Amino acid sequence: MKTVRSIAIVYSEAASGPLSAATALKNVLQNRNPFCHVRLVNIAEIFDHHPLFGKIVRSGIRLFNWQLRNDKVAGLKKQIDLTMFFANRVGKSGIRKISRYWEASPADIVVSVTPMYNPVLYRSAQLANPDVQCITVPVDFEEVRSNYWFTPDVKQYYLNGTARLQLQAAKAGIPEKERFRIDGMPVGVCAYECTPHNRSEQLRAIGLNPAWPVGFLSFGAQGSRNILAITKALAKQHRHLNLIIMCGKNKKLYRQVTALKLPFPVAVYTYLPKTPLRHLHLADFAIGKPSAMTITESLITQTPLIVQQSKGMRPIQKANEEWLKQAKTGIVASTPETIAAAVNEIVNNPVFKEQMDEHHHQALYQMAAFIEKLGKINQIHKPYLHVTA
Repeated sequence: MKTVRSIAIVYSEAASGPLSAATALKNVLQNRNPFCHVRLVNIAEIFDHHPLFGKIVRSGIRLFNWQLRNDKVAGLKKQIDLTMFFANRVGKSGIRKISRYWEASPADIVVSVTPMYNPVLYRSAQLANPDVQCITVPVDFEEVRSNYWFTPDVKQYYLNGTARLQLQAAKAGIPEKERFRIDGMPVGVCAYECTPHNRSEQLRAIGLNPAWPVGFLSFGAQGSRNILAITKALAKQHRHLNLIIMCGKNKKLYRQVTALKLPFPVAVYTYLPKTPLRHLHLADFAIGKPSAMTITESLITQTPLIVQQSKGMRPIQKANEEWLKQAKTGIVASTPETIAAAVNEIVNNPVFKEQMDEHHHQALYQMAAFIEKLGKINQIHKPYLHVTA
């Protein structure tokens, strides 16, 4: 294969995790390889070349994000099944239509951090360029159902961030030479580099009291009504506390939270285009949903985590909760009241910090090194590479 010059990293706007993972990988690859063209691609823009399928994909993403904002999770499993049903019925003529994207915007390597659509995605890329290399990075702690991440009928490499994923890949029939074990999920470079040296000054600058513990409360880019309930529960049980609250794109939530009369200092934010890792570094603990990205960001920034137990049919997050419990890097709490009660334990128990040291990883750089090796890219910096089949 010739030396790679163009890398497309494909993400979905369903939730915030895929975009965060894609952005992190793009930034590290572009920084290490300035002569390569590394770009982010919204998967919906690729599938728009097939008007009907593109419309189905965009509608599914909008519905998913509405469910996140409004905590309507009961139909999530059914929606996943329906999405995969349509994806499996894009025939050869549909693949040809979608391949027009790649003909106009060629790529030597296509990396996907989104599930379900990869057979369609990669077949279209391979039709336009038979030499293209395809890489899937699962950004969940395990596969929620068959063919969700692992599809052996389309050649691709898998970079698996957990032992469970690696085992599932083998059971799904992925050849050993196409599945690689890395140490975790990708997270922004800022998670490694943004540790504040003037923490007290930064806290004062946003109206917080450096003498009291700082909590970081976020449920992703879409926001969630859970934030309002958790904030009220914290206010009932705590006084000497600071809270950084991320409301995401949920404008109604932002108005509701800013209208609260709270007994402790707060800094409330609407949607921030960049992952708010700087704010996470300022915190003594975090509260959020049990997503793979939330867990990974807390691990790398060394911020002990309390997650609200998932409701109804949310099997992806159930698996993440089990990982968190086994790793002992956080607490799974069932209600806003139990979350508030867990704050003292998460702040005062040193076991959580000790376990975070145990699970700290360099997965982002492992992924970059694998891509560089596969594409025969001469990187400026010596890569961090430790991947095993």
